[in-house]
Amino acid sequence: MRKRRCRIITTLGKVRFKNCFLAGVFLCLIVSAGCNPASLTPETGDTSVAEQAERKVTNNTVLPEGTKVDDLDLSGTPVSEASNKIESWAKDKLEEKRVLLYNDTEIPVALSEIGIGMDTAKIIEEIRLHPGVSLPGALKVDSVLASQELHEKLNKFARPAKDASYKIENHKVVIDPAQSGLTVNVEQLVSQIQSISLSEVPARIDIPVAEVPASVTTESIQALAFDTVIGEFSTNFSVKEKNRSVNLTAAAKALDGKVLRPGETLSFNETVGPREPETGYKDAYVIINGEYVKGTGGGVCQVSSTLYNAVLLSNLEITERMPHAVVVGYIPPGQDATVNYPNIDFKFKNNTPSLVYLRSDVKQGVLTIQIWGKKTGNSVRIERQVEKELAYKTEKRFDPKLPIGRVVQEQKGVKGMVVNTWQIVRDGNGNETKKFLGRDWYAPTNRILRVGT
Repeated sequence: MRKRRCRIITTLGKVRFKNCFLAGVFLCLIVSAGCNPASLTPETGDTSVAEQAERKVTNNTVLPEGTKVDDLDLSGTPVSEASNKIESWAKDKLEEKRVLLYNDTEIPVALSEIGIGMDTAKIIEEIRLHPGVSLPGALKVDSVLASQELHEKLNKFARPAKDASYKIENHKVVIDPAQSGLTVNVEQLVSQIQSISLSEVPARIDIPVAEVPASVTTESIQALAFDTVIGEFSTNFSVKEKNRSVNLTAAAKALDGKVLRPGETLSFNETVGPREPETGYKDAYVIINGEYVKGTGGGVCQVSSTLYNAVLLSNLEITERMPHAVVVGYIPPGQDATVNYPNIDFKFKNNTPSLVYLRSDVKQGVLTIQIWGKKTGNSVRIERQVEKELAYKTEKRFDPKLPIGRVVQEQKGVKGMVVNTWQIVRDGNGNETKKFLGRDWYAPTNRILRVGT
């Protein structure tokens, strides 16, 4: 009977054990499901590193062993006191005198003076994320204060660049070469300091200096300088006509030494100015209505015509030119340029990349105008074609001051004509370009006789 009872008890024990085991398994499934973050927050997944760090380090805990900022050991420090401890430690280091160095010049300065401080907030955040490790002492910069203070302290090292320039002495270009300037790269200096930890900031810091190139280089002035005669023309005049010679010389002198920069236009009237007795000009023969009469400034047109031909031979751009009304004796028809202040002008433009320099010379009845520039290898010649000639007439004017029957020629007759003119430019390879300059019409100059009555 006892054996049977024991068997029953054993059997019941097995049943109870089996039931307890199943219940335990079920309970573990429930518990494990409740403890799994994924089961609680299936949409967000695992917690972030920052959240995990926040669990590790809170304001109510102390920093674990091994937590450092540079050489500052924060092990065992309450998180709530870490900021003050870091700032107290950094204060002395930020106020230590360091030396800004350029060549042999030293400028003592503290980091705090130039707007550099400790980025405590960033360091605390890094400690929260990475407790128990050694972290660099991150720096922050007050950019306005840093720029202001450093520019004031380092301005002595700056040197403005000097542009190349030129002057003309003895009809030659004399170049004053360019010089590079220096500027202190304040931004680079600040960035260089900010990129390292506080303990790594050296006691002596080299000042970064950048070279500032000149805006106008020596090479650009050399390319601009004239070095050869690119066009020259001469005309003859009678030295016996003293007033005319004086006028011609005065106008030529006004042109001598004139410089034209690339793209600049020269106006003959603006350069020579008014032809008046007050400006030194005298009465000489001028052409009015096809007749030679006395007028102030006679002879100036010979200067403008001589200049016109020098400009043509230089292959510069003519922007304004008018021929005489009649043929003049000192220059071929089609190659003259009349002027009359201020209404009729002669203008040309420097269409080259270099300077153009005018030289005029008057001596022994010869007027010569040279134009200097850069040698191009081109040559220029002028071609003319007389399309037709126009006969002049003889005009008799009775003069009671002359004896009866006596005839005196007052003005020589000159045929009129129509002339076509071309400019031919030949390059260094022998290729020629022909440009039509114009069709000029010249009225005949009547022969004028005075007859005694």
